[in-house]
Amino acid sequence: MDAPSPGRDELADSLLAAARALMAMAIRTIGQGAVPLTEVQHRVLLLLEAAGTLSVNQVAERLGVDQSNASRHCTRLAELGLVQRTPAARDRRAVDLRLTEAGHGQVLEVRSARRRWAADVLARLSDEEARAAVRGLEMFATAAEETDKESQVESRRSFSRARPSD
Repeated sequence: MDAPSPGRDELADSLLAAARALMAMAIRTIGQGAVPLTEVQHRVLLLLEAAGTLSVNQVAERLGVDQSNASRHCTRLAELGLVQRTPAARDRRAVDLRLTEAGHGQVLEVRSARRRWAADVLARLSDEEARAAVRGLEMFATAAEETDKESQVESRRSFSRARPSD
């Protein structure tokens, strides 16, 4: 990675402004689904949509929260009929989570609202500006994913070093 160049603070501030706009959109469009959810609950639905089936521990790991926190979100989503909990084949004490038809519909409704918002924003830009904006966001998302992966590896190393040996 190159050394930070002058002006990086201004770039970071511009990026943070864009992130605020995206977060505002995410929060506003969450209400477009049939069931009112929090952003974290919607994120659980997206994780299940992508993976098909996850355990509560896997949800916790992907959200970056503890197991009890993830379990509360999953329990609420099951109560709302958006997630199905079934005993795990590998361990009957554990549960597997998957989207119900209603859960999948919820994801599609929110995604549709988000696409409409994005189309409205992109319509304010020329084709060239829209492509440049999307390309920049794609590059940023890739760099952010790499940074997150490296941070997770470092966190695991730090945790392992901090644990007393048996």
